[in-house]
Amino acid sequence: MRKTVLFLLVAALHPAAAVETGHTQLRAVQPGTTAAYPSAPDATEVAAVDRVEAGYWGITLEELHRARRLMRGPRGAFSVATISPVEVLGIHARSDAERDRYAELFAKLLHDDTQRVLAWQRAGDAATRRLYPHGKAIDFGRAPNAPTLPNWYFTPGGAAQ
Repeated sequence: MRKTVLFLLVAALHPAAAVETGHTQLRAVQPGTTAAYPSAPDATEVAAVDRVEAGYWGITLEELHRARRLMRGPRGAFSVATISPVEVLGIHARSDAERDRYAELFAKLLHDDTQRVLAWQRAGDAATRRLYPHGKAIDFGRAPNAPTLPNWYFTPGGAAQ
């Protein structure tokens, strides 16, 4: 259980999102042939993508741009590349009220994501029980050179607590 909670916390603290930012266009090279090349997105496409991304995080377009500017400075060197814009803004809050607002927003995002992960885990557990009703998730008895642990290790108050 502790490993599951630890995994969920680590996974939730490193959010990731994918946003499509470009298109592929085809143009005729010779009669009967085509060549693909990436197009440069125009300003309206970039603005639309930015609005969508800001919406994912629950922040304004201006806040998203500020977070990106901050990531081009020391924050980008000190943090992992997947740090969320909400975290960047919270770290660089200009007042206690602003920091509290970003902290609450991040807590809500983290809570919602944790609920989705737990729902997925419950669905996976149910599917495993349904598909393999007599199987064990982990069968230590079949592991080569498996150490034998005393029964007290797995009982309430045992060392596994």
